[in-house]
Amino acid sequence: MMEELIGFVMGNKQRIKVLEIIESKGPQPADKVAKFGRLTGPVVGRALEEVAGKGLLREKGGVWEFTDLGVELSKELKKRA
Repeated sequence: MMEELIGFVMGNKQRIKVLEIIESKGPQPADKVAKFGRLTGPVVGRALEEVAGKGLLREKGGVWEFTDLGVELSKELKKRA
């Protein structure tokens, strides 16, 4: 399962960037993620929805944050970096 998720995230630069921003800056609204990543709103929105669909992020009150699975994935990616 974790290998599939890592492949899913690593297969798309925007997904990687979105997760890196939330990891480094903490929970953020989508517009801030777009600003920090120098990405367009639609690109960030799609990336957020994709990773949320895999259970890595969730939105609470307009702010995106890691789920427990997302935290676990983030730790695994750091080990491999």
